[in-house]
Amino acid sequence: MKTITASLILLTLFLALIAAGCTQPQAAQPASQPASQPAAQPPDTAAAGASDTVKLMNTNLGKVLTDAKGMTLYYFITDTPGSGSSTCYAAANCSRFWPVFYTGSVVVSPPLDPADFSSIARTDGAQQTTYYGWPLYYFLNDKVPGDVKGENVLKTWYVARPDYTVMLERLPATGTFLTDGQGKTLYYFAKDAPGAASCTGTCLDKWPAFNAGTVVAPSVLKPSDFTSVSRTDGVHQTAYMGRMLYYFTGDTKPGDTNGQGVINAWYVANITGYAPPVPTPVPTTVPTTQATIDMYADSGGGGGGGY
Repeated sequence: MKTITASLILLTLFLALIAAGCTQPQAAQPASQPASQPAAQPPDTAAAGASDTVKLMNTNLGKVLTDAKGMTLYYFITDTPGSGSSTCYAAANCSRFWPVFYTGSVVVSPPLDPADFSSIARTDGAQQTTYYGWPLYYFLNDKVPGDVKGENVLKTWYVARPDYTVMLERLPATGTFLTDGQGKTLYYFAKDAPGAASCTGTCLDKWPAFNAGTVVAPSVLKPSDFTSVSRTDGVHQTAYMGRMLYYFTGDTKPGDTNGQGVINAWYVANITGYAPPVPTPVPTTVPTTQATIDMYADSGGGGGGGY
């Protein structure tokens, strides 16, 4: 009987020890990082040196200009490249959200060229770095290198890229229109049929055809809206929404729109693709005697097909 009692006591003690061991707190395990949030990767900066003050970074919008830390730089299309001025100031609360970028010494690596950079003196007393004449800005909502949150904000802000072949400008009198990569205004000819050019011969001397080659444009523009046309005269020309694109020799610098409204048939290339139709001439009755006199009148040497 004593043997059985002792055995029961030992068994009870053994079970108690096991229970105590099972109730000890377990060591905390490190939390695993969610699969949907991969560890941050270092910025993918293309061909940049450690001392560069302006760099190229690969983003989902292509290669964009950044500062030395990889923060994206932007263009404002109400600015006119090469004008030496900015249109973004505190009075309109603009410079609060779009701080200016300035570096006193432009250091870059190929393919960037320091000769393409300059600076302007703003009317608020600040200095601002420019690229191909475009003033450069940051966007307040970009927080880390590689952010491009300012793209297409208000349809006026776009990342600064070195390879635009088509750009935009906005002026109060014309709205937003297409330019080439250097800011030269592009035009529609209202007499053109979709995808075809009626400006030929001497007309092209005054209104040269625009050929972008590979179209690189801000994201607001659809690549599918651009086509490359091989004209019957052998000229290659870019069309937008079926409308052929031209320069005007009367424009000498970015921002010029001297071709607007010429002969009621030439118009800046609005991003909607619209151009007013050519007005239909109103027939007039001319007295016979007047017509006889006019046969001998000086024609004035107009010519040129009205181009």
